[in-house]
Amino acid sequence: MLALGLALVALAAAKPCPAADANLKSLNKGDGRVSVTFRSQIDEELQVYWMTRDGDQHDVGILEPLGEVMHQSFEGHAFRVRRMLGEKEVVAETLLGRTTRQRVLIEACGAALAAQSEAPSSPRAAEFEALLHAPDKKCEGPSHEWSCVRYLHEEDLRQRDPRDYGLQPGEVSKHREFKTVDESYISQIPQIPRVTDGPGYAKMSFTRPLHDALTDWYRERRNDSMKPHGVIPGGYTNNDKVLIDKVNLDEFPATHRAIVRELRDILQWWTGLRLKHTSTFGIRVYRRGSMLIDHVDRMDTHLASAVIQVDQKVDENGGWPLELLLSNGTVAEVYTQPGEVILYEGAWLRHGRPMRFRGDEFANLFSHFSPLDWDGPRGADSKNRYYGVPADRLTTLPDLTGYSRSTDYAPLPPDSSRAAKDEL
Repeated sequence: MLALGLALVALAAAKPCPAADANLKSLNKGDGRVSVTFRSQIDEELQVYWMTRDGDQHDVGILEPLGEVMHQSFEGHAFRVRRMLGEKEVVAETLLGRTTRQRVLIEACGAALAAQSEAPSSPRAAEFEALLHAPDKKCEGPSHEWSCVRYLHEEDLRQRDPRDYGLQPGEVSKHREFKTVDESYISQIPQIPRVTDGPGYAKMSFTRPLHDALTDWYRERRNDSMKPHGVIPGGYTNNDKVLIDKVNLDEFPATHRAIVRELRDILQWWTGLRLKHTSTFGIRVYRRGSMLIDHVDRMDTHLASAVIQVDQKVDENGGWPLELLLSNGTVAEVYTQPGEVILYEGAWLRHGRPMRFRGDEFANLFSHFSPLDWDGPRGADSKNRYYGVPADRLTTLPDLTGYSRSTDYAPLPPDSSRAAKDEL
């Protein structure tokens, strides 16, 4: 412990934070408007101050860990950024010039640099552990009540009706009919290391902060802020034919911040790694007949992710699982209820909802993170980072069989004539 402490002190001394300028203050330089963006490389909340013409600090907001924030100001105005922890060191200062758009990069320094060189602490580990669901809980009763994981194999997929899975005739060109698995962006799969020492997924109940941020808020926003979603690019969904809706979380920054902060705590506990937030979006509200083929996410930004189940109105036996393609030819169907979260490693673990949705509404929110030092696979050594790439990575059903359509497993019923089911 003494050696570690000395190493952290040495690291802080190696790159000290800038000394505060006692004369920093805003100047009268005219009316030139300036948009200034502060981008932080520090893994903690920072306080941003506008400096008055008398050199006093005026609080203008918080900069999230590893976050970015924009302020509208004027040429000649001055800003100071401080840590909110410890001795509240100054980490950046700037006097705005004439350029209309300016960026301030805040690099890790001093005690902040030393702190983020350590593994993240998880003071809430016991709380999170208690909210985890047992992966072997049996799925019993009608599926609309399920909160469980059902494990399937090739013989089980042969019992499926192809009309209930994948892209259907009338939605896509003939060569993509009944497609359930994307084959376009799969070369990254053997290059992406695990960020957890496990199967790459877990299921848990909402924490109290997630419940407080989302549950009542969504009930209200569902009534006053629901809008058409628009087409999702990429060809993974059928939402150009089966329209979906959205409550745009970007329009509610306080709720957005609360969710990101809580999910980062959860995912850092799950992975044991310091993570940077890369994307949080939704709430997507899927409608009857919606589907999403199995795919992998972006390899540079989506290593540790969460699907948050906010609400659902489904038919009897209309449970709609997240499908995961596991090693050794196993398929996991993860069923959730509102108030539950699926954690998953989406950059290598193929996932989707190829089952066509039977219900009126299914509301999901998505959040993505990656390790601080990750920006995509770079060379052969990438697969050895974090928890590495297991030898059985390429033993999913599509790898073993070459199948990518629901009709590869089971033929269409003789009287179906390739038409989608009317009830969908």
